Amino acid sequence: MNMIDQIADKWSCAAKSKYPDELPSQQIVRYTLKFIISNTIPIFIVLIASMLLGITKETVFALIGFSSLRMFSGGFHFKSADMCIVFSSLLIILIALGGNYFENYSFAMYLASVILVMIYAPSKIEQQTRVKPEKFKWFKIISLIIVSLIYIINIPVMNLAVLVQSLLLIRLRGGEKL
Repeated sequence: MNMIDQIADKWSCAAKSKYPDELPSQQIVRYTLKFIISNTIPIFIVLIASMLLGITKETVFALIGFSSLRMFSGGFHFKSADMCIVFSSLLIILIALGGNYFENYSFAMYLASVILVMIYAPSKIEQQTRVKPEKFKWFKIISLIIVSLIYIINIPVMNLAVLVQSLLLIRLRGGEKL
């Protein structure tokens, strides 16, 4: 059992014992807490690191670009939530640190992102959403709109974040999780 599972178990048991009639089942509370923890820890880690590195603005742009596309396009997933937190945090910091070096390549990044999204999006979302597969075409359309809007905004860090997220749509090793 990983760290996030342990925290979610402990907190959900405590919350359910304190509010037995007000809360849904312990499994639902645990799942909700796990979702919240898994999504907020990387953001806090990244924001603290960005403040220490003096790249907070770039980091916020990287988070917006990356997460807005990921929400609809899906992409690579680790088996472990702990690995996901470490990888995601490092990835966002690296994008924030390097994004401005790619200022002259905005159109190339846009073109590559559009091609990848057209081919691969949505990727690996079957277990992540309750949306029926016949509606997945809308996820692709929304993803293409996000890529295009971010290109129009033309903030190099956001363009790089979108390209990196687009690369994570490619299915590795036959679609297996690492």
